[in-house]
Amino acid sequence: MTQPPAATPSATEFDADPVPRLGWPVGVVSERLGIAAPTLRSWDRRHGVGPSLRTSGNHRRYTELDISRVRLMARLTAQGVPAQSAADSVLSMDAAAIVEHLESSPGPASGTPDSNRTIGARGAGGTGGAPALEDSAALVEAIVAAARALDPRTMAQLYRQVMRRSDVGRAWVEVFAPALRRVGDLWQEGRLGVQAEHLTSELLQSELRAVVRANRLRVAGSPVVLAGADDEQHHLPLLALEAELARNGVASLFLGPRVPAEALVSTLRETRPRAVFLWASLPRQRTEAFWQHLAVVDWPLEVVIGGPGWSEGIELPDGPVTLTRVADFTTAVRTLVSSPGGLSR
Repeated sequence: MTQPPAATPSATEFDADPVPRLGWPVGVVSERLGIAAPTLRSWDRRHGVGPSLRTSGNHRRYTELDISRVRLMARLTAQGVPAQSAADSVLSMDAAAIVEHLESSPGPASGTPDSNRTIGARGAGGTGGAPALEDSAALVEAIVAAARALDPRTMAQLYRQVMRRSDVGRAWVEVFAPALRRVGDLWQEGRLGVQAEHLTSELLQSELRAVVRANRLRVAGSPVVLAGADDEQHHLPLLALEAELARNGVASLFLGPRVPAEALVSTLRETRPRAVFLWASLPRQRTEAFWQHLAVVDWPLEVVIGGPGWSEGIELPDGPVTLTRVADFTTAVRTLVSSPGGLSR
């Protein structure tokens, strides 16, 4: 009796590629992974995810790498990614990348198929629910697959499912930010068009704003001003922060990216907020005009800065303004929620 293949091999096992190569018939792979043989044949015929080895008798057999491709294909389709998008993503990966994705989002220890896992409620359109965030690597890959296919419906479903199962902060750190970075990297490498990058960010922006709208009646107190530095073009971190603050009942005044220093100071004087959060991903000078402009502030104001662009040794003018530097999203939320005049949770 033919023995079923072993569990997912490591990248070094793929590279070794012993001769003669072992191959497995479709029936054995079907039994091992719990995926119906007709489904395996359909994935092979329609999407190119199938056996790559031919025996001397011209029989087609699955190699260990082929089996891992099928396993990842099953995982992505179970999350609602269209089969062709999942196939495109899987076939674009080398052996090491496939191993990395399978090991970072492990499936059941037994041969139970990933597609049979019960992961929350079903999403719109009857697709399987998103995995828990312990499966964050697979979620990132699912979003990237939807970007490849320019599939807004699937991408929006994935965004919503993640935020239904987690707070915005965890979703941003573990799924959204990594997915945006991966899509950006693929665009820079010429493997994705700029349209895919725009779709990924625009849909996420829409979903984050929906969270803010859904919590609008819950917010109270003096608003926190959220702004990007005057030459800062990235604003999705600010949107994610606005959404998580809304979930915590904290009001905010979102000014977006590229806010000139004079306009920001004018806004602070008009609204007199308790805190302002400034985001900068691009390098900033330690001594720039904005810090000296804060000399006009005559009420207690906490300036919270986040992002890798801020220099060390920033000096503030004498007065009631304090400066807090935060290293990550979670700390930013905690600081703004519990700052003087805000909510304490």
